[in-house]
Amino acid sequence: MRFLFFFGFVLVMNVSLAQTAVALRIDHKAGQAEFGGESSVVTPLGETVVVDRLEYYLSKFILVHDGGQETAIQGAYVLGDAFVDELHALGEVPAVESVESLKFSVGIDPENNHADPATWPEAHPLAPQVPSMHWGWSAGYRFIALEGGAGVNGLVNHEIHALGDDNHFPGQMEVLATIENGVLVLDVEADILGFYSQLSVESGLINHGENGEAILVCNNLADDVFRLPGAASVASEVEVSFDFDLAPKEGGALLRFDAPLTESAEVILLDILGRPLQSVLLPSGTKQHALIHVQSGAFLVTISSGSRRTTRRWVQG
Repeated sequence: MRFLFFFGFVLVMNVSLAQTAVALRIDHKAGQAEFGGESSVVTPLGETVVVDRLEYYLSKFILVHDGGQETAIQGAYVLGDAFVDELHALGEVPAVESVESLKFSVGIDPENNHADPATWPEAHPLAPQVPSMHWGWSAGYRFIALEGGAGVNGLVNHEIHALGDDNHFPGQMEVLATIENGVLVLDVEADILGFYSQLSVESGLINHGENGEAILVCNNLADDVFRLPGAASVASEVEVSFDFDLAPKEGGALLRFDAPLTESAEVILLDILGRPLQSVLLPSGTKQHALIHVQSGAFLVTISSGSRRTTRRWVQG
């Protein structure tokens, strides 16, 4: 009996010790090109911007492996910097055979979002940073710090510091998994253009808070930034455009094409967060279309057909 007990104990200990270190390696891109911040880039809305700062937090990692099994990686935090491609140690998980994806959440979990950064070790992602990624105990950490210029010569500033427990959105990224020196390395590309999905900055923008564009960029980080290495870019959405204008009218606007449509096209009216409000399929030959029953505010109008797609910002007075 003692032998059986000892054998069982050794077996349990061996299983518990069979842990694999996991790390996330992020390669930042601007479309398909390497991103270094030396030059301007064109956003999915066709706006030319210069990015001066782009940092972001990720947390609540869950490894999806071996046919859909999910293993949480306890206590893992990543502070990503678009100007630095690096390997982020996440922690350890039981040995796995195959990896399908990595789940995560944007920003910092509410349990730690309002803690004192000084209590963390100096090298920890949640420790004080320069420039600061912590807004204050009540507001918590900056989930995303996006700063840059737009317009002619990049002289129109835009700056978004996204905060807030409500913006702790879940996301999931496909990864390429390899073993390097005994470490399970998860490779992923981060397309910085994804942060600008449905985001217009050419007229200037300052948002330090939890609402509006702050919500949008947090949603974008969850859904539109990460991709499998070598996958298609968000920038591929920028194709040959439609030529049209929007003439104001009571309760909406008149969308007028420069030339009749040569094929059917879908017109979608979205709010500033990219949520569809109206959608209509226009037949070929259409010259104009009335957008009606629209309240005051800022909107996005997207027209698409085949490989052609145009998105413009529209402000209804």
